[in-house]
Amino acid sequence: MTLILAGALVLLLGAALVLALRDNHQRAWAAIASQSVATVLVLARVLPVLLGGGDFRRSAAWSYPVDLIAVHLDPLGAFFLAWSLPMTLLGTVYAFGYLRPWFKTRNAGVQFALLNVTSLSFVMIYTLESAFAFLLGWEIAAVAAWLLVVWDYRNQKVRFAGFNYLVSTHIGLFFLLAAFMVMHSQTGSMDFQQFEAFLRVPSSLRDVTFVLLVTAFGLKSAFFPFHTWLPRAHAAAPAHVSALMSGVIHKAGLFGLLRFTLLLGTPDAWMGWYVIGFSALSALMGALYTTSQRDLKRLLGYSSTENVGIAGIGFGVGYLGLAWHQPALVALGFTGGILHLLNHAFFKCLLFYAAGAVYRSTHSVDLERLGGLARRMPWTAGLFLLGGLAISGLPPFNGFISEFLIYGGLVNEAAPAGIERGTFIAAAALLAFVGGVSALAMTRAFGLVFLGTARDPAVHCDGEVTAWMRLPMLAHAAGLLALGLLPGLGLALVDRPVRLFLAGASGAGPAATLEAARLLDPVQRVALLLLLVLAALFLLRRWLLRGAPAPRHVTWGCGYVGATPRMQYTGASFSAQFAGVFSTVLQQRRRERLPSGPFPGAGDLLQTQSIDVVEHRMLEAIGDGDNLVVRLARRIPVEPRFSLAAGLVVVVVVVGMLVTGAGGGR
Repeated sequence: MTLILAGALVLLLGAALVLALRDNHQRAWAAIASQSVATVLVLARVLPVLLGGGDFRRSAAWSYPVDLIAVHLDPLGAFFLAWSLPMTLLGTVYAFGYLRPWFKTRNAGVQFALLNVTSLSFVMIYTLESAFAFLLGWEIAAVAAWLLVVWDYRNQKVRFAGFNYLVSTHIGLFFLLAAFMVMHSQTGSMDFQQFEAFLRVPSSLRDVTFVLLVTAFGLKSAFFPFHTWLPRAHAAAPAHVSALMSGVIHKAGLFGLLRFTLLLGTPDAWMGWYVIGFSALSALMGALYTTSQRDLKRLLGYSSTENVGIAGIGFGVGYLGLAWHQPALVALGFTGGILHLLNHAFFKCLLFYAAGAVYRSTHSVDLERLGGLARRMPWTAGLFLLGGLAISGLPPFNGFISEFLIYGGLVNEAAPAGIERGTFIAAAALLAFVGGVSALAMTRAFGLVFLGTARDPAVHCDGEVTAWMRLPMLAHAAGLLALGLLPGLGLALVDRPVRLFLAGASGAGPAATLEAARLLDPVQRVALLLLLVLAALFLLRRWLLRGAPAPRHVTWGCGYVGATPRMQYTGASFSAQFAGVFSTVLQQRRRERLPSGPFPGAGDLLQTQSIDVVEHRMLEAIGDGDNLVVRLARRIPVEPRFSLAAGLVVVVVVVGMLVTGAGGGR
């Protein structure tokens, strides 16, 4: 506990030092140094817990209304801390390179201080088990993320995106507060251990609390249909903020779901089906929306909705395993789901960092304007391709490993025969479809951005980004490959957290925890064999071509000598056929301009833009509500006599309520 508190204190003092310094370079170094020290201190306490050293609890009395601050570091919290702080540190290193063009004109100290505060919020959320203290960390993370998003606050679109995020995250806070108030009314305490006594007893009130919790955590993690803040925030935020929000910050919502799952004990079967249905819809809709976006960062934002849905399907399988007392389903479901959170953090941060490198070099992330960047940015192109293969769930990369485990749970014989097993098979088929759609979206994104030729001659590429931005990308790529080629490493990291859930499954023995390892053993062997074959082919090619210059000749032109932007696919045309099949969901706004004059010049005569159906309907409802209020207000007479009479009616009603309430109290 001393090391945890020391790490939190270092983060807080580091943030204060960053704000006190006057030079942006010094501010960046102060943030990196303080986060490095804090990360080492926290990992020194976290890793022993994660590797089987046992958890610890501490509590301290506090004044009303907090009463008690309980600190509990178990393998679940240790797992999230083990990668959240190091990845935030890498994001700070990336920010040093990304924000340097503004160092002479803007005060970047607030950005670096907020990154320290974000790490501090992780320490609070993942270790505190008192509702008030937990909510304080929850709110610190939300406000810090909002301030990070609105870095370019002079832009009205950025301000709106930040406001949208702030409103959405606080709606989630209200649902969480409602759940805590229900549990407090039943226990008289704000301590999670007291909540456990209420949650373990089946009742209708427990069911309502569960729905409130899932809604709150779904809003935090951008499950569909609570995702509308996500694409706007990611498109508006700096690249390092988008990466940390998607890969790290909003994993707090899924941590909350897992934490209260442990308190729940044995859930009802309907809870598992609810989580699977909620998550499957999120995975499907998130994947569909990725195929039609023209903004690269919005595309990656929607893929976050897809991937939290994939992890949620694994959690739902684990829920049903607990309800049916099937340890194999518990092991496979929670292992796949928790491991997918880690895998998603690695490849999603990598993809956002690559998108940020594209923006830093070209000042655009519009797929309709980019093209041919692989020649000027080979490192970024290769790393983006690596992340795209991983997020598509292709072997032998880390995304495949966690999804394979979830598949294993969905097709496992432990599921009851009949409609339950049929539903599992349908969920597995949907998961396969989502993987194919994700591969389509990543193929489209990589091809439009890095292959071919530039689609807009006004876009100029400044070349590869600095080492400050490449280093975090390389670190995430290394982690991605390690977890894919050595799946046993990922299983070792999630083993202790999964055992917490297995403790609630009757009949769970050591064999249940080996189920995932048994499934992945042949996968690991094939992956290593594939790696050896590729290395051998590469060395053989080098040996055959030693000393021989590569032959060069004129390319056969097929009737033309050079490609032009009009000969290439646009983003809209690439996915037009697929979007047509799902036109009900993938609605598009068309903007057409008819040619004018006898000899029309070049220009964009047709533009299309994907519309988020949920957001569109939500804004329409808000507009209709506003118009309704205006129409009702116009019907209210403005005579003083009417106003006086209405005021008297209100006073009489309020006084009557107070008198009735007082009488009831006596």
